[in-house]
Amino acid sequence: MSFVLHKDVRDYFGYRDQRMFHGTPKEKDKSRELLLFDAYYACLLAGTCLSGLGRESDLESTNFIDGYPEVFKNSKEFIAGLIVEAELRRLDTEDYSDRDFEREIAKLLDVNSPTRLSEGAGIAKANLYAAGGFDFIVEKLQPKPVSAQEFLLRFHDLWEREVSNR
Repeated sequence: MSFVLHKDVRDYFGYRDQRMFHGTPKEKDKSRELLLFDAYYACLLAGTCLSGLGRESDLESTNFIDGYPEVFKNSKEFIAGLIVEAELRRLDTEDYSDRDFEREIAKLLDVNSPTRLSEGAGIAKANLYAAGGFDFIVEKLQPKPVSAQEFLLRFHDLWEREVSNR
């Protein structure tokens, strides 16, 4: 198992022919072409910061990528840390001992994995947080963005307004 998208991510981000925001003419969109993982990462950031888990039933049935794209490989510890921090916040509402916390966090991590996340619980939680973040983005960014620049500007505004102050 590796990274899996929310069922509606491709449509929302206009992904077609290996390109995000396909409807935007290339000459009008001078920014670097976004990877599908860029959309996943934006959703993951929102989901982990808001501690919002999505539903497994909202995920595609197959993974879209095994491991991180080259430009994200140096962020593997940071991404694993986001998952751990979100889970600690989520579990803090339950009656857990320190030993229980350690046991739950150990299930998420694998230091020998290229992602630093365990193939089971770690990747699964990442996918669910990304799905939860996607649900949040879709709810707050309507109408859906039509270009990379529009998405990045509106996502930044959304982040400043509703995420960074939590």
